[in-house]
Amino acid sequence: MRQLEVENKLRDVVSRIILQVELATSQGRTDINLALEDAFISILKSVYNLPSLINLNRKQKNFPGIDLGDDHDRICFQVTSTTSLDKVKATVRQFMDRSYFNTFDELYVLMLTKKQASYSQSSISELLDDRFAFNCKKHIIDLADLLGLVGALRITAQERVLEEFQRILGEVDAYIAYSTDGVPAPVAVTSNLQRIRLPEAVYVAELTIDDKEVIARARKSLSYRRNPRHRNTVVKMALLLNDVHTDAWVCYNNKLFAFHDMKASGLISVIDAGSIERLDVSDLAESSEIDNVNVLKQLLSAETRERLKTRYVRMQPKDRFFYFAATEEGQTERKESWVGKRNAIRRVYEIKRSKKDPTKVAHHQHLSFELNFTKLGDDWYAQIVPSWFYSCNGHQQSNWHDDLLSHQKRLEHNSSVRNQVRFIAYFLANAGDEEGLSFQSLLRFNVGEEADDVADDQDEAVIGPDDDMREVAA
Repeated sequence: MRQLEVENKLRDVVSRIILQVELATSQGRTDINLALEDAFISILKSVYNLPSLINLNRKQKNFPGIDLGDDHDRICFQVTSTTSLDKVKATVRQFMDRSYFNTFDELYVLMLTKKQASYSQSSISELLDDRFAFNCKKHIIDLADLLGLVGALRITAQERVLEEFQRILGEVDAYIAYSTDGVPAPVAVTSNLQRIRLPEAVYVAELTIDDKEVIARARKSLSYRRNPRHRNTVVKMALLLNDVHTDAWVCYNNKLFAFHDMKASGLISVIDAGSIERLDVSDLAESSEIDNVNVLKQLLSAETRERLKTRYVRMQPKDRFFYFAATEEGQTERKESWVGKRNAIRRVYEIKRSKKDPTKVAHHQHLSFELNFTKLGDDWYAQIVPSWFYSCNGHQQSNWHDDLLSHQKRLEHNSSVRNQVRFIAYFLANAGDEEGLSFQSLLRFNVGEEADDVADDQDEAVIGPDDDMREVAA
């Protein structure tokens, strides 16, 4: 069941990426591959077992002909949204002219949209000599080919790749929202990108926990019965055993990362105090190593999760989206005030009764949203993707979730979704602090102008798609 679920999600997210890239290229935005070069490194590392794969454009600006390379295993990739034979020929020609075969034994052309049914091997062979071989059937690949290779991985590896594909989808959506020059005047577009301000510092230290000892103690003191699948679970148990309940940290390579001083937050209980190092956040945000950037993205999500706890917004542990929960026991609905053009109120949680028997609860409806963090230009943004979550008891997913969500989506229009984004952005903007991570304004794009922040007082006061959710305060 788990295997089938992961496979279905992989097919869905890859299909959506292909459609979005095709949309971008149809609008003339063929440079979308530049925005996604880094994003595919983790996936290609897993699929082709290339631990030393890097973005060559980080090594040398505008590295000609190829984009990603592993000079240890001698494999390189060109990432492109153009699927023509001429593009392949141009790539191979540059590879040969610049004698890249001295460094790399294999060249792959990764196409972000569906590749052609066939490519002329004879046309490519004319560009080659006995120093290098390029097989069109093997070395021209698209996302469907990648998906097939992912299917051969272990289920845990597939789940990690799924997370990477989901991040890529977020970056594609963000790119399309950011690049709106082709929109006819006088249209103004409000994106779902919310500018964020990064904290100034990141603290990092070596973990000192003994995993076996922690698991044994957790089984005795925390009634933990399962075998942990991830190191994060062991670190979480170690913190709970020390009565530390914060989730604002990331574990990577036996190191703990956090935005806050580790002594004050209690994280010092699981790390070597003498190894604590303070880094400028730019050391991660501007790093050429994709793993460092991914640590920052995970840390932003963890910090947001911790901030929203006090406001009764939870993170669903499996699919890692946020949802509004009840603020007290027995609460039948929850409403939040916000400010658009006028003061307004939005229902974010409600208990739905059974129509056949009103004394019974049918399900709980929660406004939910995903956050994907990405860098565009010199700035960082949170991409807000609103949705709904249906639970059976306030936190566990209802068996009818998919059907209920499908029905709700049919009721919503673009204006409804736009205002959900604006409400969530307003809510997040009030969850920051003066010194650390803060959520600022949404971006608006005007044709022929630079992107601007959208102030809250420009928002509309429409609450939602249903009449019973439209409650504008006096």
